[in-house]
Formats: sequence, structure tokens, C-alpha cells
Amino acid sequence: MPAKKLRRSAVLALALLMAAAVPVRATTPPTFTVVDSIQPGSGSSYAMDASESVAIGDYLYFTADDGTRGFELWRTNGTTTELVSDIRTGGASSYPYDFTALGDNLYFSAEDGTTGRELWRTDGTEAGTTRVADIRSGSGDSDVGFFRAFGGDLYFTANDGTNGHELWRTSGTSTTRVTDINVGAGHSYPWELTAFGGYLYFTADDGTEGNELWRTDGSTTTRVADIRVGAVGSNPYNFTAFGGHLYFGADNGIDGFELWRTDGSTTTRITDINVGAGASSPLGLTPFGEFLYFRADDGSSGNELWRTDGTAPGTTRVMDINTTTGSSNPWGFTALNGHLYFQADDGMTGGELWRTDGSTTTQVDDINTNGSDGSYPYVFIPLGDYLYFTANNGTASYVYRTNGTGTELVPFPDAGQRISCDCYDSHIVAVGGRLFSTVESDAIGHEFAYLDEPTYVLPETNREGGVGSAWTIALSALALVTLAAGVGLRRRTGATQR
Repeated sequence: MPAKKLRRSAVLALALLMAAAVPVRATTPPTFTVVDSIQPGSGSSYAMDASESVAIGDYLYFTADDGTRGFELWRTNGTTTELVSDIRTGGASSYPYDFTALGDNLYFSAEDGTTGRELWRTDGTEAGTTRVADIRSGSGDSDVGFFRAFGGDLYFTANDGTNGHELWRTSGTSTTRVTDINVGAGHSYPWELTAFGGYLYFTADDGTEGNELWRTDGSTTTRVADIRVGAVGSNPYNFTAFGGHLYFGADNGIDGFELWRTDGSTTTRITDINVGAGASSPLGLTPFGEFLYFRADDGSSGNELWRTDGTAPGTTRVMDINTTTGSSNPWGFTALNGHLYFQADDGMTGGELWRTDGSTTTQVDDINTNGSDGSYPYVFIPLGDYLYFTANNGTASYVYRTNGTGTELVPFPDAGQRISCDCYDSHIVAVGGRLFSTVESDAIGHEFAYLDEPTYVLPETNREGGVGSAWTIALSALALVTLAAGVGLRRRTGATQR
């Protein structure tokens, strides 16, 4: 074979191999698979409904009722759905909630019927599901909550019955109170636990200065700043790390609730958005690009979309979406592919899906086309090339997805199946490339369903894709083609020279 033809054959072979290595992108939404195995038939297990759900490894952990044991801890990977543990035996419910991962274990609050509501953990097995500690001895509840993993331990608030609600931590084997901020029987009520710069920051009340900003490294616990001098407290909230600072809303007693930040040493107000005693009440602080985006009220335009770079001149309104005297109330900020998505009401179409890249802010779609009745999209989950969310089209609530150019309803397999959930956390959760959601119909009651997003797994572009990966196969085949071409060329050249 002439050298030119051989090279052409090698290139063609490479092209075919590369094409075969790239998975085909789906052009239509995947269909949910409904799981009705916990309480089959029209009875409802309320899976993913009675509590929040959380992913650890390949499994989704959630609370469900099989009709016999009450609400207990379950898990699923879509293929296998199983009871993890019947914590409160005899048909009564343990109602596990506040799920938080630490290492390979899931920590949560549960009631076993004997020791009250206390701290539990599981490794996903019955034998590995145990109460971590009986913080309030006896049958009283310790009210454990506000869990946050930090420095290899789990921090939380709890009441031991003597020192009130204070800050605690556990390694899984040793559980201790970190400190008694409000000394004695008073409660400091630590919350908003947020890791930043080697410390865990939180709001707490020492009984003298009101709710102020505190931090701990596990050994030393100190108040960072007394923003509002006196017993009332500045009530800092919505802690968000961004660009070397921790941002939050707080009220200094003069300017109302405005945007503040700290680096642990210096704590300052960034600017007075709603000038004077009026509060701009910043909410939804979300880092995106070189700015922190949030919602705020300047006193004239209502609650609209704002952003800051950490300076007063760099704190500006992105857009007045609702140009009437009302507010667009943007919230649910979630980044995907160079845009920040959120729900907003422009005063004409109701709460719908919007996005911004910082320069251009537009409505993605008007899902509920019934005038000013919005679809009120929420629970935004980025997955593959798409943003999944729930919305009401004016008839019922469904799961939708968008890549920014439009929205698509994600179908359930049977007519009459829809979203119907009293969830207080989230009823769509991603586990790898698999999306789980609640589903409800007259035939199956309240259950759960899942789908696999085809665009989640992209071609492996690294050279360490592993044996059997698409790119490994393609490159190995390319090496063989190149070797064959090289051998052919050497033989051809040698024959010519001879």
C-alpha cells in the first residue's frame, strides 16, 4: 500500500475510533423509574417526604414508612432499596432527620423510645447503626441539631439538661461539650455553623451581649465581634465564605440589617444599601465568578438582584427585574455553565426561572403561562449539562430540566404521576449521575423515583481513565494502527532502498 494511502487509512481509523469513544448525547429528557417496593400499592411510604435526604457513596439515605415499622431509616441506589435499621421497634417511628455525612458514616437525630431524641450514626448496616451518645441522660431529648463537619469531628448544638443548648462535638467515639458560652443553665443557642479559615464560625448568645458572631478551632472559643453593643445583639446570619472573607447579614442597631464581612480579625459593614435605619436584609449570598450575588432591598426598588466584590463601590444592583413598586424576590441561586440561575417574579409572569451571567439577565422560560400565576421553580440541582428543578405548570408539579435555551418536562412513566411533597428540605437529590425525586399518584401513593442523566458522564479526557475506558481503548487502538503504519512504512522504505 502506498505510504499516502496508509497514512490516510490510519487517520480514518483514528477518526472512527474517536467517534465510537464519545457517548451519544440524549436529545430528550430521560424518563423516571418509579420504585413502589417499600409500601406497595396505593399505600404511601412517604419516601423522601417526611425528612431530608442525603447521598453518601452510591446510596441515598432517607426516611420512609413501610406500614409496619413506622418512619425509619432507609437507603437506595435505585437497584437496591433497603431498611437500614428499625431504631424504634414495635411499630413506633424514630423519625430520623438532620442527616450529615462525616467520613464513611451518616450522623443524624433519632428517637429510640427510651433515651429520647439523641445523636445516632450508621455505616449503612444494621450492626453499624448505633446511638453515639445519650447527651441528656434518661428519657429527655437533647435536641441535637445544626450538624457541621469540621476538622475531623462533627459539631452540633445540644442540651444536656444542665447547661442549656450549647456547642458540642463528637469524633464518633468521644462526645463532649466544646464550651459553655452562656454559663450555667442559660442557652447560647449556637447556629449557622460555618467553616472558614481554620475556624468554625457561628452565632451565639452569651447572655450579656445578645446574638453575636463567634468562632472556635475546637480548643479556643471566642466572640469575633460585638457588632451591636448591648444586650440586643446583631443577630448575624447567612454566613458565606468568599474571597478570603466570611460574609453575612447583621444589624448594628443603626443601619438595620446590612451586608457585613470578617476575616477573623477585622469585621466591617461593606455598605449601607438601604440608607439610614432601613434594612436591606441581604439573603441568598452565593459566590459566582468574581462576585458574591444576593438579594437585597434598597428601599426604593424592592428586593432585587445585587452583587458585591467586597467593596462599597463594587456593591451594585444587577437588575431591577420587577420594575413596578413590587419586588422580584430572587432566590435559589445556583450556578451552571457560566450562568447563575434563580427564581424571580417580574411582576407580569409570576415566579419563573431566570438566569444571569453578570452582564445579561433574562427569563429562561415562562412555564406557567397563565398570566401572572408563576410556576415557582425551586430545588435547583445541576446534573450533567442540565439544571433540574421542580415547578408547577398550572396543572400539577413536575420535575423540569434546562440547559439555558429552554425547559423540558421530565416525564414519569404513567399518567397521573406527579410531584406532591410536604418535604421541608429537598425532594430532588443527585447521587452521582442519578437523580432521585418524590412521585405521587392515586395508584401508588407517595413514593420515590429515579432517572439517569446521560450527559453526567463525559468522555474521559485524562490519560489515566483506567483500563477499559473509552479513551484508553481508543488510544490503545490508535497505538496499534500507528505501529502497523510504521512497520508498513519501514518495510516499504526498506524495499525501495534495496
